[in-house]
Amino acid sequence: MPGETTTGSLRTALPAIVGDARIVHEEEGTYMRTTDHRRQQPGTGLEWTEFAVDQMQADDITEATQNENYQTFSGTLISVEPDMTQIVIKITDRTYRKIADIVEGKLGTIAGNAMARKKDEDYLDLFSTFSTTVSPGTGNPLSFSYIAAGVNNIQSNTTETSKAEVYTVLHGFQKYDIQNEILAGVGTYTVPDGLTEEVFRKGFSGTVAESNLFTDGNITVDTVPDANGAVHAREGVISVDALELRKATDRDELFGGGADIIILTAEYAFKVRLANWVYLLKSDATAPTG
Repeated sequence: MPGETTTGSLRTALPAIVGDARIVHEEEGTYMRTTDHRRQQPGTGLEWTEFAVDQMQADDITEATQNENYQTFSGTLISVEPDMTQIVIKITDRTYRKIADIVEGKLGTIAGNAMARKKDEDYLDLFSTFSTTVSPGTGNPLSFSYIAAGVNNIQSNTTETSKAEVYTVLHGFQKYDIQNEILAGVGTYTVPDGLTEEVFRKGFSGTVAESNLFTDGNITVDTVPDANGAVHAREGVISVDALELRKATDRDELFGGGADIIILTAEYAFKVRLANWVYLLKSDATAPTG
């Protein structure tokens, strides 16, 4: 056949080779940095338990006082039963033989990422159970004052104060409203030196009202759209590990000419320690438009 030869002429003879591969981005999650980690030891039953010993009251006396105002030791027991989570993968030997090496090299971390994301999502689901709230509410933007209210309730409530670190966990769309609030104040009220620069440079991922702010993209945005963030003391939320992430493997020679089975299992729970140390931040989560 007369004419020039181009790639189009031999298209059916050209192999399709995967030149590169990447893993779809996962959110790192925040529970590892924001909760009080505890380990349930083997042989301690189904539930992890903690006993909080109550305060006592001291009395004023004189030399003539016969003090019979006896103080009683008492306390409160809290408990939580960890649940198991698992992911199972079966992949045939033929798949290994045919798949591009560069893709195979990315497969090892995907299951672990899924387990970590599931654990973070379970932590975030706990926010909706918080019985106390400092939320602006559905459809309303979040502002600095709500975070400040949560922090001060945690540090100064009359039931039991917390002196632990306080964390604020928000979806990025909630954080955007706080950024706008700060920037809107320029020229309207006094802004501390360097604050607006920090907003532009770091996206406000620092300290807000003595609370360390974290953005967590695993927070669900509903159809309203709203999102549930939270401000809580580290000791306000307990994360209990009964079984650290464990990997097991098996073989199925009867399936597809032989296949590897990979199983990842973990057992954990999240528990609110004290309602006065955790506050829901439910607010608008409309995607920013600039």
